[in-house]
Amino acid sequence: MDTAKNTEINHLVQKAEALLQDEAVDEAHALITSALDDYDHVRLWRFLRRILLMQGDEQAAHELMARIIEHVKGPTPGELALAKSNRSAFTSVSDHKILYLHVPKCGSTTIKDMLYHILTGERAEGHSHTLVSKHAPYAFEDRTRLHETHANWFKFLVVRDPISRLRSYYRFNLVFTNDLSKEVMGRETYLGLKLQPSYDEFLANLTRYRQVFRTLRAHTNGIADIAGADASIFDWIGPVKEMDSLRLKLSEKVGVDIPAIHNFRSKDMAKIEPSDALEEEARARYARDYEAYGTYF
Repeated sequence: MDTAKNTEINHLVQKAEALLQDEAVDEAHALITSALDDYDHVRLWRFLRRILLMQGDEQAAHELMARIIEHVKGPTPGELALAKSNRSAFTSVSDHKILYLHVPKCGSTTIKDMLYHILTGERAEGHSHTLVSKHAPYAFEDRTRLHETHANWFKFLVVRDPISRLRSYYRFNLVFTNDLSKEVMGRETYLGLKLQPSYDEFLANLTRYRQVFRTLRAHTNGIADIAGADASIFDWIGPVKEMDSLRLKLSEKVGVDIPAIHNFRSKDMAKIEPSDALEEEARARYARDYEAYGTYF
């Protein structure tokens, strides 16, 4: 499978992207599958995976991603989750032997701000994801071998009740930062989905939203999809509310006095009136999270 830069591949992907922006999903599918007759290129396969999700074929998208994942240089956490890979994208602070697995909507901006302070002595001021990656890039590690490959590293994970994660995503990402409009510019709906839905509309159509919007899918993947279901591979697991305990533990480990840091409290950004029935339906989707990590929520 070809992974090299290719001008023609770039052109094909741009053309397919333009079709998707026009909601011509089937036409984009036809274009990419035709191109794959001539080019066995990883970018085309990745784009086809995206289209399959938009068409609602989750199983085909999973099978495709599982087949090509080892050919993808720098896979996204979402691609690893879709492929059900044993690998995860860890933030690796090698100088201090710290390995952190980022789960979206689990205080990750605050945690990476702490790590940035450890590395530089400075605050990231809301830009911790970008700034930390320059000093501690993702390390794609096999979770099943961490006890062997990182035996004396501090491996930690911060978790959160899945419904609380969904509420946080809705308040901050959907309402406050209007993330979906950044994927499809200049419109109010896309493929029949509102870009600014009510909370109930978001929950009622969660499966479809996850299929259509990449950033939404990445932020609403289950903890077990990202971190696996074996909690024993981590040296410390705690909920968002124990952030100060984590800060003190990191401070003690690295010998750096990390200041109290709390970024982006989403609960005051948008009021919601949750539907018990819809949240219970969403809770069932995250059954593996409750089974593997529920004692920490």
